[in-house]
Amino acid sequence: MSKRAPSNDLVVKVASRLVLARKAYGLDQQVFGRMAGLSQPQYNQFETGKRLLTLVAALQLCDEYNLTLDWLYRNDPSGLPSDLWMKMRDIQRNHK
Repeated sequence: MSKRAPSNDLVVKVASRLVLARKAYGLDQQVFGRMAGLSQPQYNQFETGKRLLTLVAALQLCDEYNLTLDWLYRNDPSGLPSDLWMKMRDIQRNHK
């Protein structure tokens, strides 16, 4: 089985969802990452799209912030708490 690098499109989309989640919680990168057990430099690489969010880091973020892997990687909000999804949707609408 060959290893394929993740598409740049996926990296960018996951990174944008991380930004959206962080803004919905009103936190800066350092606090958002630290509360999930991630260092600021590590979290910054995920949020800026320098690296694809790892599964371990994604699970930590999901546990801390009620996010889902389906939303982070596939943009499927069906498992998110409705109040969180509405807040993120409002942030998206206000930035367009």
